[in-house]
Amino acid sequence: MPRAGLILLGGLLLLSLLLGALALARLGHGPQLRARVQGLSRPAGTAPVAPGIRLGRPEQGRLRARLCRALHYHADIPQEHVLAWPWVALLAVLVAGLAAAWLNSVAGGAVALPGAPLAGLLAARWVFGWQHRRYCEAVFLQIPEALGLMVRAIRAGLPLAEAVRNISTEMPAPTRDEFARVVGDMAVGRPVELALARLHDRTGLTEYAFLAVTLGLQSQTGGSLAETLENLAEMVRKRVAMAKRAKALAGEAKAQAGLLVVLPFVAALGMSLIQPFYVAAFTQNPAGRQMAMVGLGLMLLGLLTIRWLIRQAGRD
Repeated sequence: MPRAGLILLGGLLLLSLLLGALALARLGHGPQLRARVQGLSRPAGTAPVAPGIRLGRPEQGRLRARLCRALHYHADIPQEHVLAWPWVALLAVLVAGLAAAWLNSVAGGAVALPGAPLAGLLAARWVFGWQHRRYCEAVFLQIPEALGLMVRAIRAGLPLAEAVRNISTEMPAPTRDEFARVVGDMAVGRPVELALARLHDRTGLTEYAFLAVTLGLQSQTGGSLAETLENLAEMVRKRVAMAKRAKALAGEAKAQAGLLVVLPFVAALGMSLIQPFYVAAFTQNPAGRQMAMVGLGLMLLGLLTIRWLIRQAGRD
């Protein structure tokens, strides 16, 4: 028991360091504004025009970016976080404690000491990644409607900037919030294609990369912008419909994975009612308890592997 408590204490200390690092990342909104001012106020490769603006050390920014990227934490999209990072850190601490107890009972303290903090970090990474995927999927499903609104505004005679501004006011969240940031980028002097490219960088959606490239080429070559955007909107509608179909087909695989997880517990419950001494071998015998813990760990690993394979197949 003291060894397990020591392991848990070590995991808590390591995750407290994670809390502090995330606090620095969450409070670090100033470098984004400084980078924007720096990029607008001077050409590439020259000294800053406004010497009164103090810039942070690039090493700190890179370290913070690497930490956020490793944890799938997107500080520049605060509206995507269903759970604030303190609650996620608390969940990671709880997962680390459970992992410490499980690993200590299965493999001893030598494995539990590095394994418990790793389990907490993986739990935080999973929660942040789930929130980002959920947010990007909501943005993705609203792309056809946003492009249709843009096409109708341009056909009505409005300029492109006004059409983008209409999306930031007429569309529901989260597309409204993202295009409000696009309008803000345009207000400080960024071309619309670069503002949309930044939207693609935030969400990782290929459709907005298509839109940015299309607008950039159209501004250079000319032609009917409404017709070009209408063709792009039709292609995006087909991609969204195909993604919905792939998600529906993946539901069968998810149901099968759920059955594979539930069936052992149903079988154990039935066996405990018919022949209780079979189940007692896994609850009263130390070797049986260890085998049960190993089986639960392998079951969890298999479930995560199946979910990862389904996600990769849907992405391809």
